[in-house]
Amino acid sequence: MMTERDRRVVLLANELVRRHALTLPVDVAAICPIYGARLLSLSELEEKGLDAETVFAVWGNRDGVAMASRRGRTIGYNDRAAEKRVRFTLAEELMHLLLGHTEDERFRLGEQSYDAGTYALYEAEAKRGACMLLVPPTVYFRYRELYGVGGIARLCRVSRACAWTAAQYYDQNEKELRALFTARPLKCDTRALTRRRNIQPVRVSFS
Repeated sequence: MMTERDRRVVLLANELVRRHALTLPVDVAAICPIYGARLLSLSELEEKGLDAETVFAVWGNRDGVAMASRRGRTIGYNDRAAEKRVRFTLAEELMHLLLGHTEDERFRLGEQSYDAGTYALYEAEAKRGACMLLVPPTVYFRYRELYGVGGIARLCRVSRACAWTAAQYYDQNEKELRALFTARPLKCDTRALTRRRNIQPVRVSFS
């Protein structure tokens, strides 16, 4: 059973997909600036004289971070990571911003003072929202039997781990997700997948 916080994440992801996702894979890098999130890569920070390990120490990880201040919103990310990792990082950090996690007064870059339970909650919400943005439930329900989780991962250009995590959550909450996630149809090209399975291509929009 979903909580109210769960539903909030679903509805936010649905709104992002409904408004900004036209085709698969979803172009998350293009969505971030729409919500005032400036993208700042590790390479740019190094050009300014910062050492990578110093940056990672401030971020608290080697992937990226969401920052919000009076100057605006910024997503720092490691552009040297694999493309799928970068896409997920951007989606996750965008979710942190839009879910209001960075507005928590206990949040400070490199110095979060909230308890482990709150940290785990924020991380789970952001990761779940990122999965739904990159692998919309409508995509999963449409193609799970035809292509399996591996095929959906390729279609959405995400890692297998991301696709499996999404699949598990979607299967457990299918009824509620079908009711809540009403994103407009996305267009995709499945020819690369159908060649592997020796079946007829499916080139349709879906709801």
